[in-house]
Amino acid sequence: MVNIKHLKAFIALATELHFTRAAERVCLTQPALSSLIQQLEQDFGIQLVRRHTRQVELTPAGEEFRDTAEKLVADFEQAIYDVKTYKSIKRGRLDIAVLPSVCSSLLPRVLKRFNSDYPDIRLNIQDCAGQEIINALNEKRIDFGICYAQSDKEVEALTLIKDAMVVVCSDTHPLAKEKSVKWAQLANLSVIAMNKGTTIRTLIDSTALAQDMKLDIILEPMQMTSAFAYAEAGLGVAVLPSSGVPARMSPGLRAIELTHPVVERNISLLRRRGVALSPAGNILKQYLMEAVNRAE
Repeated sequence: MVNIKHLKAFIALATELHFTRAAERVCLTQPALSSLIQQLEQDFGIQLVRRHTRQVELTPAGEEFRDTAEKLVADFEQAIYDVKTYKSIKRGRLDIAVLPSVCSSLLPRVLKRFNSDYPDIRLNIQDCAGQEIINALNEKRIDFGICYAQSDKEVEALTLIKDAMVVVCSDTHPLAKEKSVKWAQLANLSVIAMNKGTTIRTLIDSTALAQDMKLDIILEPMQMTSAFAYAEAGLGVAVLPSSGVPARMSPGLRAIELTHPVVERNISLLRRRGVALSPAGNILKQYLMEAVNRAE
């Protein structure tokens, strides 16, 4: 069977047109190189070189095969290089799906550090709802996800953040001076809640149902930035996760603890059970954990 040794031997001979010099070029003895060329010709069933007393020349078949052999060897060596650099985190790609609240808080500083340390790793970050993230993970469209979920037989969840629901309102709203707000107080207010299908909205609806209360939800934005803008404009109060509240929030907004009950959720790094992360994926996971630990 033809292998890389046969190809390298043939290329050396095609370059030197001399068995002894070609053998030295690939660090073989002259008989070993001759044997490889003979095996190559036997396998192809065609003569590639003409042997003369003092010189060697390629046959037309040999001339045609030379370009192919050089391309095959170049592709092989590039593949080896790619694998080695992938292992050393010098190149590659990461596909990640993340909750919008994490994209607006924890993730940016982690990505900045990662891009600085590993500029040749291409990052594809999708911000989407929790169920979309789980679907993408199960369908093997992403390397890992970050969302509100628990471990099961298919997915392994590593807790990154434990956050709680808060009320966000304008600084002129009657609640703005409160240190905390009870869920029952929301019953008489215009509420801004994230769109149905998001994990945040699921928590809001389930909590309201458990408290036997009906919320007057007037706006259902897809993006948290919209929820902040609506609240700052005085259209209502937004119920959002604390992880999505930026450290430098607009001076026209207030974030207030929501109690009775305190509704918490674990935001976890999700990966397919039994599937190891790539070297680059492990580094990004490490950076995320370090960022969380520094914030605590």
